[in-house]
Amino acid sequence: MKRKAKPLLALGVVVTVGVVVWFLVPGPFSHGVIVGLFVGLGSIIGGFTVFIRIMKKRLAGKLEPPPLPTSSWDYSMDLADLSGTPVSFSDSAGKVFVLNFWATWCAPCVAEMPSLQRLRDVTADLDVHFGFITREDPDVVRRFVEKRGIDLPIYVLSGEPPECFRGRAIPATFVLDKAGMIALRHFGAAAWDADGVVAFVRGLAAKPPG
Repeated sequence: MKRKAKPLLALGVVVTVGVVVWFLVPGPFSHGVIVGLFVGLGSIIGGFTVFIRIMKKRLAGKLEPPPLPTSSWDYSMDLADLSGTPVSFSDSAGKVFVLNFWATWCAPCVAEMPSLQRLRDVTADLDVHFGFITREDPDVVRRFVEKRGIDLPIYVLSGEPPECFRGRAIPATFVLDKAGMIALRHFGAAAWDADGVVAFVRGLAAKPPG
């Protein structure tokens, strides 16, 4: 309720100021200016409120796991870290693994990163592994990460991703269970720190292997 009240409060302030100035500064020209300012500010506040609501709905997404885990992965991928050192995900076998395919130029990818960071934080006690994968030039990614202060395990992919991770768009996020099966997949930005998602990932991580 408090969040909804803020735009209404701002609009109320605009209305009050407009009414007061209307009576203090008489004349058709002054009244025309006041009406113009009032309509303009009201439109900006209303438009911004609608925009925020739309973005929240899009970020929330529909994060529903497939009916059953589908596709498996052998943890092989031609990857390197941002220093150019080859990376193997073989140590992630037997762990719940969250893979996110992204790019620095992809606004939805960047927008959802904080929620993925929070998901990583709240599942750290269960040793859930994460990998953020891009196909961009390492220098470009390194400058982007340093500028924004991103502290996530980011890797650069050479060539195409495995068939099971190919999709129509990025960001693309996959949650794998301990057997290496894809238990959840989602294309597009989402709120990965939502209670239901956190409970789902923690539930996978709490289950014994096999």
